[in-house]
Amino acid sequence: PQKVNLGAGAYKDDAGRTPILECVKAAEKILLENESSKSYLPISGDPAYAAGVQKLIFGGDSEVLASKRAATVHAPGGTGALRVGADLLKKFMPDAKVWLSSPTWANHKGVFSTAGFPLGEYSYYDPATKAVDFAGMVKSLKAIPAGDIVLLHACCHNPSGVDLDNEQ
Repeated sequence: PQKVNLGAGAYKDDAGRTPILECVKAAEKILLENESSKSYLPISGDPAYAAGVQKLIFGGDSEVLASKRAATVHAPGGTGALRVGADLLKKFMPDAKVWLSSPTWANHKGVFSTAGFPLGEYSYYDPATKAVDFAGMVKSLKAIPAGDIVLLHACCHNPSGVDLDNEQ
């Protein structure tokens, strides 16, 4: 009764349904009323949205934006984004190995192996302490050869729910 299952990545009510919030219904109504076309977006997505995301991430006065060093591409959800990223990495780093945290989200192995990468694991979670095994993680990461790829959950580590703190 005092727990919430966050593993699915979406809120579910007691009946197992994912309800649509009233604020979402109101926003969808506004979008439908103001929609002027059903044509496709460019392959990279809506340029105005991408510009807004860049401002949010880097700040409106960022040198990264002023020098046009940021690129933003839309992707179909988190798994779709990972697959797009995996294919891009495979193109430019064809001989690399991808290292995943132990444990990691179940789809990470499928996404990166399907893109053609061999996989390895690095220490992350200590079930005895229910915390990050930071010493083990650092030791594992130091042993990974240069030129390999490390997938790091920046926050909301799935499936452990345990994140690195700011100092780590």
